[in-house]
Amino acid sequence: MLEPIIIKDPKQKLSHVLPEIPTNMNLAKKLPGIGATHMEIHNKSRNSIIIEPNVPVIQGKCRKHNEHEYILCGVYEGKRTEDVVEYLSEERKYYKIMTTPESLPKVFSAAKKLNIDLFEDWFCLMDESHLLVKDVDYREDIVLPMSSFFQFRNKALVSATPIELSDPRFKEQGFELLEVVANYEYRYPITVMHTNNPFIHIREIIKKAERPICFFINLVDYCYSVIKELGIEDESSIFCAPKSQMKIKHDMTLGEDNGVNVYDEWREDRMNKYNFFSARFFSAFDMDLEYKPDVVMVTDVKKSVYTILDINTDCVQIAGRLRGGFNSLTHILTTDDAIASPKQSELEETIKLQENAYNYIRSLYDNAPSEIAKKILGETMRSNPFNNLIYPSGAKNYFAIDNYINEYLVKGLYQDYELIREAYMNSDMFIPKFKEHIHPYTEEDRLIVKRANYSVKQKRMKIVEILSKFELPYNQNDMAFIDEIRHIDPLIVEAFELLGKEAIEEMQFSSHAVQEAVILAKQSSDATLQLIKNSFRCGQKYKNTEIIKELTRIYELLKIYPTKTVRGETILQYFHARPCQIGKKRNRGYYLSNER
Repeated sequence: MLEPIIIKDPKQKLSHVLPEIPTNMNLAKKLPGIGATHMEIHNKSRNSIIIEPNVPVIQGKCRKHNEHEYILCGVYEGKRTEDVVEYLSEERKYYKIMTTPESLPKVFSAAKKLNIDLFEDWFCLMDESHLLVKDVDYREDIVLPMSSFFQFRNKALVSATPIELSDPRFKEQGFELLEVVANYEYRYPITVMHTNNPFIHIREIIKKAERPICFFINLVDYCYSVIKELGIEDESSIFCAPKSQMKIKHDMTLGEDNGVNVYDEWREDRMNKYNFFSARFFSAFDMDLEYKPDVVMVTDVKKSVYTILDINTDCVQIAGRLRGGFNSLTHILTTDDAIASPKQSELEETIKLQENAYNYIRSLYDNAPSEIAKKILGETMRSNPFNNLIYPSGAKNYFAIDNYINEYLVKGLYQDYELIREAYMNSDMFIPKFKEHIHPYTEEDRLIVKRANYSVKQKRMKIVEILSKFELPYNQNDMAFIDEIRHIDPLIVEAFELLGKEAIEEMQFSSHAVQEAVILAKQSSDATLQLIKNSFRCGQKYKNTEIIKELTRIYELLKIYPTKTVRGETILQYFHARPCQIGKKRNRGYYLSNER
């Protein structure tokens, strides 16, 4: 490892301390936004191919670098080989091409047509190299350019959040690690909120918002559910991949009709009061704003493991997107003790055992005595997990192996809040402040109560379970939730308040039994007794018609709906009394002797 390069001032850029990115170098710049990519684009000593994992980065850089001398050729889906040929055919002092990994073959095809030797004469920079590991599990083609990358005489890797790479070709070609560090306070202050109900805190943040908010959530469906649930369609923008954009606009029937704006390319004029960014926008692209928004990152592992954010890569990259800074940075997260948390040595041993088993079956396959045996052994090989860690050629895919290990290690942190706390405390990029709020109910609990595909009994069981967890005095969120479920099922909430959990469970949540018990409880409640004793006096006679009229009035006043018809003898529930006749007409009634 080489002596680190030191940035002494926040205004300093990499070009102030390093003339150019050296070849066969893994540049760990640590600090986002110090201009590593910018320096290569403006390097006048060589032609360059810069490989960027995500299209928004290329689109943003091309908008910035469109002067004749510094014009940048962006190559990604939708761009043709002919476009690259046209760019390379124009007379320039030097050429700069920025391409996605998947579109790199177009660059090679164009160079071949023009007899340009890219491997010998051009410099290749793999930007955001950590994504070679982070994304390879769902985006296999991201590592396909690496075989070509190693053929360049001059090449380098760069990332603000580097991950150790195990591919032996780096060592074979003499790659060295060069760190860029700072001797000033560069860490980001962050509030780390552990909860079992992120939605409550998202709602509070939106309710209190005094400036635009940028939400970074690696699940577009989650973004959609937040927007829909809070009714903020007219004030929201979603930035995501084109396929997710189509899904939102069509499958979810979102789009122009209800005011939601969905984009696959970021521009400042598309920003809204509430802005939601998927993983496509987590790294590399520059968000230049005239204001400082609040930034909220969300990890809800109870909802989906796809929302997991790597504290040392994803969270750092997200914080670095706001080139002008942000007002506040928050990470709202849940944990799940069902998540496995293996050690790296255990993962490495697992892979080794899988590889041994795969190779053994492979040797049997190569020497299979029949086609049937070969077919069965081939199926067995393909079912071995190690099959996911090799290239189609059969060669070991070290990036996939690194991904396997990294993914388990990152996911394992979300098994326990203490592991998250430790990771943030050990990070050299954050100054964390920790908060924890565990609520009596989760968002999933709330949805069970609201969804039509659950039976009345299932919903009532869940409501009673939730209500039994609340502690007095209720806070504002508790009261809001109780009011919400009271609107959905007023009977069971009232029953819980009057009868309690055990009584309702003994009645097996039966509507008839619960209703009757509530009525009886209300009829004997303090308010009922006080009103009745205010209307009737001991030592007095009352006609049945008077008793019926007055008891009915009181019941209606208290919203009590008896299961049995109110009669004269109903007064016996409240007084010791005997039947009597009243007046010349000898009307039937009761003489009240004393209170019960």
